[in-house]
Amino acid sequence: MQGKVVYKEGFSVIGIAKNGEYQKENLLKQILKEKEMITSSKEPHMVTGICMAPKRENYFYIAGTEVADTACIPNGMSVHTFPSFTYLQFKHRGPITSLGSTYNSIWNEWLPNSPYSMIEGPALEIVNTAIHSNLYSDTYEMDIYIPIKLGQ
Repeated sequence: MQGKVVYKEGFSVIGIAKNGEYQKENLLKQILKEKEMITSSKEPHMVTGICMAPKRENYFYIAGTEVADTACIPNGMSVHTFPSFTYLQFKHRGPITSLGSTYNSIWNEWLPNSPYSMIEGPALEIVNTAIHSNLYSDTYEMDIYIPIKLGQ
């Protein structure tokens, strides 16, 4: 597994948000069904999942799509805006049920042996649903973005 440093400008997401460790899978399934309701999507086939405080037991998760404007928010959805960050980008390959293993490798193997440290901020999970819409497929891919700084 190899991480790549990337800079991402601030952005807004419209989607579905809930607290709880076990919400991610359900929210991703729900947004796959409802993302067409978001009329201002920058790239309608891209789904962005956002973990706030990903290493905590009960974190806040948002499943949605990046938007060009926030004027029209569908019922049952909310808008969330995030500042620019520097991230380490990783590729998860395999069913979503194996995502924990990818995060364990990042947190326990890759980060401790790198010149970077994770900082408080949104961790992103971005999927091209035009190619990867089956969460349980062995060929499912997701880009993971971990907010970082140089140094420990």
